[in-house]
Amino acid sequence: MKNHPFILVKTILHSILALVLGAVIFAFWLSPRLGGLIPWGKEAINPTISVLHFDTLDHGAPRLNYPDISQEPHLVELRTAYALDTLMHPGHTDLENVLAVQHWVRSRWQHDGEHAAGTTNAIDILRAAEQGERFRCVEYSMVTTACLAALGYRVRGLGLMARDIGEVRSGGGHAANEVYLRDLRKWMFLDPQYDIITFHDSVPLNAVELQRMLALGHDVDVVNPSRTIGDEEYLRWIGPYLYYIYVTIDRQSITLWDRVVGNKKQLTLYPIGAEQPAYFQRMIRWNNTFYTHALRDLYPVIPD
Repeated sequence: MKNHPFILVKTILHSILALVLGAVIFAFWLSPRLGGLIPWGKEAINPTISVLHFDTLDHGAPRLNYPDISQEPHLVELRTAYALDTLMHPGHTDLENVLAVQHWVRSRWQHDGEHAAGTTNAIDILRAAEQGERFRCVEYSMVTTACLAALGYRVRGLGLMARDIGEVRSGGGHAANEVYLRDLRKWMFLDPQYDIITFHDSVPLNAVELQRMLALGHDVDVVNPSRTIGDEEYLRWIGPYLYYIYVTIDRQSITLWDRVVGNKKQLTLYPIGAEQPAYFQRMIRWNNTFYTHALRDLYPVIPD
């Protein structure tokens, strides 16, 4: 009987130890680098640009929908506050007008790959930029998405990842956009961080087409008005990032809880034979995406 207090203390200590150990194991499972505290991983991505292969099979992926959302209140406010209609010219093609919007967004701030805005609201980001703040490729993509959507375009943010995204500790991903050109009835890749779009034989390329042109060594023309990077340097740089391409499904946001339970809120196109990465830069568990090899899943037909 005299040992009961000691047994109780021992039991409590064992329980606490088990909880601490469980928490540590869970933390490493969710983020092997503990949110960046541990500098673990390769320093640079594999620069190889390989020919990738896809298929037309049904992988059970959810259908992507891109309705006109220009009348949503926050987009109406953005369109009015920044007079976005002045960037549009009735006599210009969709491509020319999209270029004007992208160029305007690129001119709002200088790139800083380490500074996150802490918000997804385009007006808040633009106002912070007016105060001298600088942001990442992610913010260029978000603001471009909002501006083009406010003007009635079907547009989406595009996440790009190198083949070794699960092995590098930084620089393994990039954020860009694709917009649907109504007059050409096709998706076009644009990179607002660099203010760049690409062509082959005078046809604007989507992300998959750009990757294939680069892998096969075909000529790619670059429209690069801001000249923050050389044309050939950009093509060498962007190519490896076009290995995994992902989009958000129905503009859903991803929370920490989603990461824990694996709620599928993204769609990722990946080549036949590739692995499904478990982590993004060993920083965060990558388990919120439907994977598909089918191009038709990533590029749905947009009704007139």
